[in-house]
Amino acid sequence: MPIEHIHTYLVHPGKGAHEAPRIRGNTLSLDGKMFPLLNEIYVKSDHDCPIEISFNHREDGTQQNPCRDLIIAYLGEPNVAHGRHLAERLEKVTTHRSGLGLLFLLAGTEGRDHKVVISRFPADVGILAEESERALTVEFLERVFMKRATTYKAVAYQDASLKAGFWLGRAVDKQINSDMVQLSNYWIADFLDSDFRTTAAAGTKRLAVALRDAARKSGDVAVKSEIAAAVTLGPSLAGQRLTINEFSNRFGLSTGARDALAGEIKNPSLLDERFQFDAKEFAKQVPYRSIELNTGVILTADAAQFDKVVQQEVIDPREGKVRLSAEGKVMNDKLTKVK
Repeated sequence: MPIEHIHTYLVHPGKGAHEAPRIRGNTLSLDGKMFPLLNEIYVKSDHDCPIEISFNHREDGTQQNPCRDLIIAYLGEPNVAHGRHLAERLEKVTTHRSGLGLLFLLAGTEGRDHKVVISRFPADVGILAEESERALTVEFLERVFMKRATTYKAVAYQDASLKAGFWLGRAVDKQINSDMVQLSNYWIADFLDSDFRTTAAAGTKRLAVALRDAARKSGDVAVKSEIAAAVTLGPSLAGQRLTINEFSNRFGLSTGARDALAGEIKNPSLLDERFQFDAKEFAKQVPYRSIELNTGVILTADAAQFDKVVQQEVIDPREGKVRLSAEGKVMNDKLTKVK
């Protein structure tokens, strides 16, 4: 179904301001020049908002969220007044770095479901040139919106029940060049009072355990080496948002290594579930990397520092023979049982 209601608001940076400007809003026509663009954002939100988020509950665990309450009130009676409360909430957390923004509320129905898409476009600058028969007039504009119609933030919610539903949503930040970078904190955490459905710790642990088990179970030395190298480089992804498949792409894992990694994920859909990489959690799950030679020698070091403290020299590539060397002060010398 197409959009049934469109409301828009000019939102100034209001975080830390003593007196925020009054937010003015307007109802947009469903057949105006802007409708095709906004309708496309609304319709494509199912595909263009891939990051799953959920509203936070109160600290005492009760199911109540202030931003969700405002969205429910707006959907119950879509008008400029109810939508302004959402715009005012956004204004309070918008910094001067984020700047002036144009907020759109797009509401409609999909069968029995209510649907709302909340989108923000940043202000830009531009030059307006008007030509007449005798002169050319050039004017500098400081409030240009939608200069790039694909640069915006958006979140979509859809549910049948206004009372019990609307706890889960999907988000996107197209103002960020890479999907692997974290969504703007002020948009997800501050404005929406939400969090990512897959927490950083849970997603990172799933990846780390799968890497560890894949390397341990594989009988292919090349696969073991690829995974070990990826583990060593893993901490460089700290703070970035990615999926397990994107992790494999990032470090160029071969088909064999990808299959070994995927084989440790019970639900294939989890390979494309996005999470924020937590370097501390990753180190907790795979703190050490070990190389075992056919001579019985085992060399172990911190996974993130392994290639820096252990030197490898290929002696015979055909037989896979290498020489490993390390330098340092002996801190411990003990005998242990073989596992």
